Amino acid sequence: MEKEIYYNKTIYCYVEEQGERLNEFILKYNNESIIHIIPSIIESCDKKLLYCLCDIITNYVKDDKNADTRYTFVTDVRRLYNIVERFYNTLFEEIIYIEQDNKKEFDNEIEIEELIKYFLNIQRSFLNTSFMRKLWNLKNSINKNEFMKFLYGLRGVGIEKEDCLKRLWHCFCNILLYEFDYSKFQNKSIIYKLSIYSILMALDKNADYTNKYLSEVLENNEINAENMYFIYHQFKRMSFTRQAIMDKQSVVLLNKLYDKCYNNFMDNLKEYIHKIPLEKRDKNAVMIIAVQFLDNTHAPTKTVIERIKILSMSGKKVILVNTAEICLMNGYLPVYMIEGASYFEKYEDINKIEIEKYIIPFLQIPKKLPLPDKIQMLVEFITKVKPYYILSVGNGSMLADLCGNIIPCASMSVVFSSVPKTKNKMKILGRKLKEEEKELYIGDDVIESRFTFELKPQKEYYLRKDKELPGDRFILVVVGTRLEFEIDSNFMTMLSDVCSKGCYVVFAGIMDNYSSLMEEYPVVSDNSSFIGYCDDILALMEICDLYVNPDRLGGGFSVIEAFAKGKPGVYLNRGDVYTAGGENFVVGSFDKMAEQILKYKDNKEYYNTMSRLAKERAKLMTSSKEAIEDIDRRICQRVEEYYW
Repeated sequence: MEKEIYYNKTIYCYVEEQGERLNEFILKYNNESIIHIIPSIIESCDKKLLYCLCDIITNYVKDDKNADTRYTFVTDVRRLYNIVERFYNTLFEEIIYIEQDNKKEFDNEIEIEELIKYFLNIQRSFLNTSFMRKLWNLKNSINKNEFMKFLYGLRGVGIEKEDCLKRLWHCFCNILLYEFDYSKFQNKSIIYKLSIYSILMALDKNADYTNKYLSEVLENNEINAENMYFIYHQFKRMSFTRQAIMDKQSVVLLNKLYDKCYNNFMDNLKEYIHKIPLEKRDKNAVMIIAVQFLDNTHAPTKTVIERIKILSMSGKKVILVNTAEICLMNGYLPVYMIEGASYFEKYEDINKIEIEKYIIPFLQIPKKLPLPDKIQMLVEFITKVKPYYILSVGNGSMLADLCGNIIPCASMSVVFSSVPKTKNKMKILGRKLKEEEKELYIGDDVIESRFTFELKPQKEYYLRKDKELPGDRFILVVVGTRLEFEIDSNFMTMLSDVCSKGCYVVFAGIMDNYSSLMEEYPVVSDNSSFIGYCDDILALMEICDLYVNPDRLGGGFSVIEAFAKGKPGVYLNRGDVYTAGGENFVVGSFDKMAEQILKYKDNKEYYNTMSRLAKERAKLMTSSKEAIEDIDRRICQRVEEYYW
C-alpha cells in the first residue's frame, strides 16, 4: 500500500487568465501543495464581486482542515485582491497578487448586505450564527445595555479561544466595519463601531485595533468625560493583564485620553477647586486616597493598610478615603473584555475604620455617583479636614489628581516598579530612576523610595501530601491571580524543558485556562498541579523549592513571601517582582531561566547560598517603618519648600 501524502499548504487561485506568471507560481509549489485553480473568474461570476466572495468563503468553510494546514489566496484581479485582503485576511496565510496584464474587473458595487446574509447562512455552528446575527441586528441600535448584554453573552462563547471561530469572526467583523464605513446605516452610532473594534482586539493581538478604538474615543463628539474615564481604566487594566496589546502609540493615545478627561473636569469644576494654604492646614494630618479598598486579602489594600499603620505609629493623624473609581461602570462604552471591580457596599455606612489599634476617619464615596458628584463630595470632605498633604495610592486616580490642586498630593502606583500616571508633580517610585528615564521625568518631582511589604502571618503548616504534591521532586511554584493572562507560550516552553529534566510545577492562584493550556503542553501537564487560590502563601512556599515568575508587571508580594521562607527565585529584569526581589535572582531570557532553574535543582551548595540571600532581601523589603517614615519626611519637606 502506498503511503498517503499529506500536503500542509492549500492554494486557491481565483484568476481571470491562466498565463505564464500563474504557471510559474504553480510549478514552484506543485510538489508540496494542493492547488485549486478557478479560471475566468469575472465571467463565471457574472462580473459580480459578491458571487466571487461567496464562493471563496464557501470553499474555506467546507474544506476539511488539518490543524497544520496553511492557506494561500492568489489572484490576478486587482480589486478582488484588495477586498480579500480587507475581508478574509485571517483565512489565508498569504494573499498574493500576480500581474498578468488582465484588464477585466468586477462591477464596482459590493452588495454587502447580501454577503453578510450568505456569510451567516454558511456557518456550521448554530450558536456561532446566532451571535453573528445578533451583532448584525444591533447595527441600528443606540442602546448601550443591548450592546453590554450581547458582549457579555459572546464572551461566554469564547470565540477568541478556538482558532477556526477566531478566523471566521475576524472576517465577519471586517465585513461589518466595511458596511459601517461605506453603506447607509440608519444610525452610525459610535457604540456599534467600538463594539466591533473591541471584539477584534480580543481576536487579533494587534496594537492596531487598540489604537483604532482609542482614536475613535478621542475624536468622536458623542464621547463625554465619564466615557473617557471608563475607557481609560478598562484599557489600563487590559494592558496590565495583556488582554489588549499596546505599543508606543497606544500609550500616547491613552495618556491623551486621560489628559483630555482631566482638562474637561477641571474646566467644569473650577468653582469647587481652590488651594488651601499651608497655614490653614493641619500639619499632623495625612489623607490617604485609594482607588479601591477591600480587605487584607487584596494586595493593593494591604499596601494601603501598611502605610496607615506606620504613619499612625509615627504620630500622624491619618484619614482614609476610598474613591472607588477603578473600573467604574459609569460612562460605559462597549468593551468585549470588560471587567468591573470588587466593592464593599458596607463601607458606605461607616465614617471610621479600625486598623489594628488605630481608629481611622474614613470616607467611601458611593460607586454609583457620577464622577462630578464624587469630586464635589471629596472636595467638601477635604475642605473640612484640611490635611497637610494627600498620599494617593493607585495608578491614574482622577479624583486625587483634581484634589491635588487643593492640597499638595504625592502619588504612588501599586505597580511600584513604574512611575505612576498622575497630573501631580510628586511621583513616588519604588526604585531608583534609570538613566534613560531621567530625561522623561525632568519636569516632575520623582521621589525614589523602597517599596516595602507587610506579609500576612503564616497560620497553616502543610506537608506536600496535603496539597497532593510529590514528596521527592524539585518543586517550582508559580503564583498569581491573573495567571490566565500572564503565562505565555515562551514561559510554558521553558517549563516544558525543565519538567522534562525532573522538575515539577505547582500553579497557585486564579488560572481558568489551566486545563486547556495543559492540553497544549503535555510534558508540563504530566508534571504539574493547579491548587487554586491559596489563602496562606507562606505555608505553600514552605513546601516548594523555587519561586518562578512569568513575564509580567505585578507579583511583588509573592516573591517576598517566597524569600521570607528562604526559597530563592528566578525572574526577568522587569516588573514588580524584579524591583522587589533585586538583582541577585535575575536572568536575561527564558533560555537562561531554564539553565538557572536546573542549577538550583542540581547544585545544593549554590541553592543554600541563594537561600540566605533571599532571606536577607525579605528582611530588607519587610522593614517598612524606616522606608515609609522616610517618604513622609521627604514629602513634608517638599510641601514646605516647593508647594503651598
